Amino acid sequence: MSKERILELREMLFNLERRIRPLEWDACRNQINEFKRMELERLKREKETLQKELQELE
Repeated sequence: MSKERILELREMLFNLERRIRPLEWDACRNQINEFKRMELERLKREKETLQKELQELE
């Protein structure tokens, strides 16, 4: 089961990273609105949580 969970976590992290990158790009160029900024912070927290869980399983 843990191998399945590891694969699932890696896929989720990959998808999160694809959503985070454009928001970070906008943020570094000051082209981000408040809603997107909040979304970026939420996604970063979610990514951190998933990374911790992945490290515990490995």
